[in-house]
Amino acid sequence: MGYAPSLTPIISENEFLPLVKEKSRDIISVLSVLKRNDSPVNRLFYFTLLQEAEKLEEFLDDHGARGNLSWLYFVELVACVRNFAMAGFHLFHILDRYPEYLGAENDFLRKSFTRKTHETLDYFASVLINFYEELLKEAGFEGIEAEFSEDPTKKWSMTVTPQLPYTIEGSATSAEEERLISVAQSYRRIFKNFRQNKLQGKLKATTMTELVPCVINETMMAQVESLLHNIQSEYDSYIRGGDIEKENPHTRQLRGLTAIPMHLFESLQWLTHFYERHESSLRQSEAKDRISELVDDAKLYECIVGYGLKFCGRFLVEGNTAAERILSSFVNPVAMKLPLPQPQGMHARPSTYVSLIVQEHGTDVFMVAEGERYDCRSVLSMMEAGGALADSGATHVVFEGDDRVLADIAILSEHNYCEDQEVPRELRYLRISRNL
Repeated sequence: MGYAPSLTPIISENEFLPLVKEKSRDIISVLSVLKRNDSPVNRLFYFTLLQEAEKLEEFLDDHGARGNLSWLYFVELVACVRNFAMAGFHLFHILDRYPEYLGAENDFLRKSFTRKTHETLDYFASVLINFYEELLKEAGFEGIEAEFSEDPTKKWSMTVTPQLPYTIEGSATSAEEERLISVAQSYRRIFKNFRQNKLQGKLKATTMTELVPCVINETMMAQVESLLHNIQSEYDSYIRGGDIEKENPHTRQLRGLTAIPMHLFESLQWLTHFYERHESSLRQSEAKDRISELVDDAKLYECIVGYGLKFCGRFLVEGNTAAERILSSFVNPVAMKLPLPQPQGMHARPSTYVSLIVQEHGTDVFMVAEGERYDCRSVLSMMEAGGALADSGATHVVFEGDDRVLADIAILSEHNYCEDQEVPRELRYLRISRNL
């Protein structure tokens, strides 16, 4: 039985070469700027490079180049350029918007971050030059002029853009307050998760092979970026321009301390994507072996850990502080008398549960025992209070703090502080916190 011929026309590798040369002219021209001493490498440069890489990659995919051994390596190189272009674009975006994002930020942190960001971008440029030279070599571009019809660098010169006066008037509402509280609490959960994953300190993984994807990976970075983006979106939709933003100095600061780590995580997402897709030894290929020779993995590790994760952690710490100050400014202080845990009183386990509740909400709560106030963030402090209460024979204790926090502690007390009962559904966050 005969078969119908394929409806898809076939083009030979030799016939494809002149098409690639024509379609690659612009990306080669942009990359060639990196070889110039006066190259204006900035956010617009990376934006243009990203556009050209995406256009060329789409053209190559349309022609099935990923399934052709002769052109697979070339496609991988273009994809690598796109990864670093995306990562660089986000770093320059932070630098360009930095004053707007933070304003009165810690001066040492600002200078340290700016210096390390420029060092990281210098590393990106060196990697992109390697990709540029390899692209030329791989497709035989010798003799092809690498230039636009006009010098693209003229479009990339950046000046300070004048700003219109901010004249939007808003009014504070209870709904706006609740939204800000929601944003602050969401931020604290992200910080808590980052800290619990131990990403802010010295990692056991000391090489890229140990780091990606075992400790961090593209999906993890994308998830954190998405959570921060959700916070930023909620802020911009419900808080920005309102009276609360103008009256509370920590509110606008939290917006900036959301944006900076968000863009850092997005940059890290593309760097980890690059390693997982184009360098990781989990799936060996000749193209991956050749790409690994173009990238210094020790420098890539330093870029991800010593720069990206380090400053994500530092900015999240600052943001968590701002979030706690916001929450403290909306405290509705109350006092609540609750029964002590039975039969052993306020020992280690119930003290831990109370402390986790207080840490979840981020505002101060105190336990009053024999005229003294004990900090409920501290398990040791509560156990000390528990000892004083046991000596006095007390069966109840007074908690002082925000009504939202005390409402959760009241639920805990209704379940005997989980001494002989499961964690209630309303406090399900404790099930995660207690196991970390």
